[in-house]
Amino acid sequence: MKLTLEKCEAHKDIEILIKYPQKNKIIEKLISVINSIDIQITCYSDDELIIVNASDIYYIESVDKKTIICCENNSYLFKDRMYKIYEKLTLAGFVQINKYCIVNINKLEKVKTLENSHLEAILSNGKSLYITRKYLADIKRILQEDE
Repeated sequence: MKLTLEKCEAHKDIEILIKYPQKNKIIEKLISVINSIDIQITCYSDDELIIVNASDIYYIESVDKKTIICCENNSYLFKDRMYKIYEKLTLAGFVQINKYCIVNINKLEKVKTLENSHLEAILSNGKSLYITRKYLADIKRILQEDE
């Protein structure tokens, strides 16, 4: 892979051009990461307003009718329903793994099979999350696309 950076003062915005001979998992991951960098989510930590980049989010969960955004070391409150944030993040590499949880596929380290034929998602920060059967087809499709 070759990376070329070019400063061009005539441009008002950043332009990213990816040239490839064939679309593969590396290209898909690049697109997903680039899309997630541009998305920012407004959250709350205590009573402070925090802006979180989608690329920093590991997973989002709904607990007791509250939407919690979990990053590597911190968690934040999102003051809206989980499905609203999911609509915003689907193109940025997020996938729903159970009724109450959405995962950033770029932070997924491995998927482990459990004894009861369920799957467990292990994130790069060590957090384990269960994948329920209802969402199994989606996660398998995404993992097969990465092969």
